[in-house]
Formats: sequence, structure tokens, C-alpha cells
Amino acid sequence: MQQSRQHQAREFSGLFHAFLVVWAVGTTLITSGAAHAASEAGPDLIATHLDRGQAYLSQGEYAQAVLEFEQVLRYDNLPPSLQEQAEIYAEAARNYSAGNPFSSFGYAEIGGGYYRENTTRTTEPGAERRAWFGKARAGGGLGYMLGDNLTLDGTLDYRYREYDDSDRRDDRDLRWSGVVNQTLESGSRAVGLRGRASYRGSEGYRQDYGIFANQAFNLNPLESVTVEGELRRRLYPSGELRSRSRDIGQLWLRWTRSLYDGRGAITLSASAGHEWATHDRPDGDNTFYGLTADWFMQISDTVDTFLFAFWEHNGYHDDRQEIHSESIPPTLYTRNDDNYELEAGLTWRFAPKWSLRPTVLYIHDSSNTFWGAYSSTETWVMVRRSF
Repeated sequence: MQQSRQHQAREFSGLFHAFLVVWAVGTTLITSGAAHAASEAGPDLIATHLDRGQAYLSQGEYAQAVLEFEQVLRYDNLPPSLQEQAEIYAEAARNYSAGNPFSSFGYAEIGGGYYRENTTRTTEPGAERRAWFGKARAGGGLGYMLGDNLTLDGTLDYRYREYDDSDRRDDRDLRWSGVVNQTLESGSRAVGLRGRASYRGSEGYRQDYGIFANQAFNLNPLESVTVEGELRRRLYPSGELRSRSRDIGQLWLRWTRSLYDGRGAITLSASAGHEWATHDRPDGDNTFYGLTADWFMQISDTVDTFLFAFWEHNGYHDDRQEIHSESIPPTLYTRNDDNYELEAGLTWRFAPKWSLRPTVLYIHDSSNTFWGAYSSTETWVMVRRSF
């Protein structure tokens, strides 16, 4: 078993380094291809899409504006409001028109809420956890128009949550990304690196990092399809959590459509992937697949609503023993989990660059293991200041 794990780790390491080479070659090809196109005096596609996005924004067609802008830049960690997203991208468009290749955005959020663990078959009646918590979040991004229809952007996002329950650890999370993007006539392609550091208590931080590539196809002014692939590594700190470490390969297919005359949108995603257990995880490798739906609608000039739904199935490969009693032989089974999330909220823009966002999140995990069932409900309110 140990030799098998080592062989799988070597396999993934080979894939990971191969993807690094592909990323480097892809970046070179994107750069050289864009330079060749520019040498043939092709159109300035960046200016074309930015101008078109600004035109949609001026008409209040925010979803179409975002689709146009994101053929040039695609920032992570933007607010759920399409209007706010379009306005952030529009600032980059105005800078570019004025001859300034730099663009940036930033934000800070503060608020709090209530966590409630729901009763499941693994929870003793009356033992469900309850806790108030405070939240803070800050981050931003930088963009640079390299020329030749190429852009470079990077983002940072830090999240912090502190509970009033002394037995529960605080949450700390830092996410980062760096992307090279090529603007196409009807879409874009990108290669990049991204990662995450998550606090796991006294044992330290979990580190995630990976390489990804995607291509977006704008089918028409209202619709876009994106294909994306990623190889990433998830490394838990030494100690009891170390066995959860794994390497992951994942593919996504996303479809986005503008709704309500550009004042709403829906994104549907399908994903599938495989996890290679690298430190003798008891359940072994895992093959997973899932679906997500992300819907947004502007109710008025200052109020929006959003809804997010997520489902993922995890099918593990190695057998587990279930011991019933000394008189009954143990039975073998393989672990299967189904994870669900449902999130809904409102955004109220009560002043320029200020917004208030109440949110409800429901989580439900089902499993054929006794300890794998989990459910919780969280509610919180955040105040956001954009820069």
C-alpha cells in the first residue's frame, strides 16, 4: 500500500511538473502568438471589448458589460453585485483609454453572525454547537495591460472569523492568484497560478497551490461558455491532519447567461476530478463530480439578490472495516459522501462604494460512514467598503 501511494505521488508529481512546463510553454505561445498578431496590424481587441463593456454599462446592461470586460480581465473575489463588478472593470477601461495600463481594486468588510449546528444522526440531542462570531475580510487586485492583447492580473484575499466559543478554533484564510490572459475576438484564454493558506489550529496551516488554464467562448452578447482545468496540491500540517494531504486534478465546464435585460445572470457549472491520497488516507483515492448554480438579480437601483447552490459526490476507493460487535465479523465498505450547500442573500448599496450584505448559508453533508453526517446553518451581515 505504501509503495502504491509513493507511486501515485510520483505520478502526480510528474503530471504537476508537466503542467508547469505546459503553463510555461502556453504562456510563451500566448505571448508570441499575440505579438505575431500585433505585427500583422490586427485590431486592438482589448480596446474593442473595453469600449463595448462601457457601452453596455451606460445602458444598465451589467451582465453583458461583465461578459465583455472579462474577455480582458477576470478578477477573483469581486462582490456578487453585477453593477459593482462592471464598475470595477470600467475603471480599468477608463485607465486604458487614458493611456494608463495599470488598474486596481480593493475592499474591506466587517460584520458578524450566528453559527448553528443542526441535528443529524451523529449528533447527540442537545449537544449541537451554537456560537456567535465576528468576521473581517480584506483584499484586492492589480491588473496590467501588457499590450498585444495580453493582460496580467493578480489578487489577494484575506478572511478572518472569530467565535465566542473558546473550544472552537478561529478561521484564517489567505487566497492568492496570478494570471496571464489573452484577449480573443470572441472570448479569452488564460494560464495562471493560485493558492490558499488555511489555519487549522495549533498544528499550523494547510497549504493549497496549483496551476490552471482556461478558455472562454463568448457565444453571443448574452452567453459565454468556459472550459477550465487545474492541477493542485493540498498539504496539511504535520500531525493528526497530515493523512488528509492529497493531490487533485479537476475539470470544469461553465455556462453563463445574461438575464432580465442585463440586470441579472445565471451561471451553471459541472465539474469532475480525482484526488490522489499522498499520506495514507484511510479511504484512499477519491473520484468526485458535482454541479453548481449561481444566480443574481437586481431588484432596484440599490438592492440586489443572489442565490448559490452546490452539490458534490465523493466516491472513495479503499475499503473500510465496520466493527459491529465481538460476536459479529466486521464488514467492509467504501466511503461515499454527498455534500450540499445553499446560500442566499441581499446586497444594499446605501452609499457610493458602501454596501450592506445579509447572508444565509445552509450546509448538509451525508455519508455512509457514521461520523460523516453533518449539517449547519449560518447567518451573517457584512458591511463592505470598496476602494
